[in-house]
Amino acid sequence: MNTSIIRSAGLAAGILVGLFIAFVIIRFANSNKKYKTEYDERQIKVRGDAYRFAFYTMMICEAIAALIEMAEIPLPFENYNLHFGNIFIACIVLSAICIWKDAYWGLNNNRRRYGIVFVVCGLLNAIPVVMTLLNRQQESMSFPYISLMACIMLLTVGAELLIKQLVDKRNGLEEN
Repeated sequence: MNTSIIRSAGLAAGILVGLFIAFVIIRFANSNKKYKTEYDERQIKVRGDAYRFAFYTMMICEAIAALIEMAEIPLPFENYNLHFGNIFIACIVLSAICIWKDAYWGLNNNRRRYGIVFVVCGLLNAIPVVMTLLNRQQESMSFPYISLMACIMLLTVGAELLIKQLVDKRNGLEEN
């Protein structure tokens, strides 16, 4: 069977599983069992600014990716990984701004439940990475860079959340 078909099917399955998990978990993780997270006016403004910065980050990263492709610079992975990496970088920028400006958590978010969700998602994305590393003798198996990048993104956001929590605790700020 064609490896690009298998790869595309795996990616599609991963996206579908991710969407399903997102819908189930968002409802589970919000304290009022609603799908929509509620933010106050200040948080909405900060989140808008964060989306703008993430958009500009994505534009710069995609311009760099275009230059790399135009110059035909060989990469140790398929080009689509570069574009997914750009998405993950923009997501990290968005999350970082929201975390440090106290706009990451909504008014109805249960932080402990979301923490569990982050750990589960990180573990789910780590499975293909670990399995590939354990079965390295199979040359036909390509490395799951997207799963690795998702793990790195989740670890980065998780680390920032922990650091922010420690900073807030040190400064005497209360946690919801």
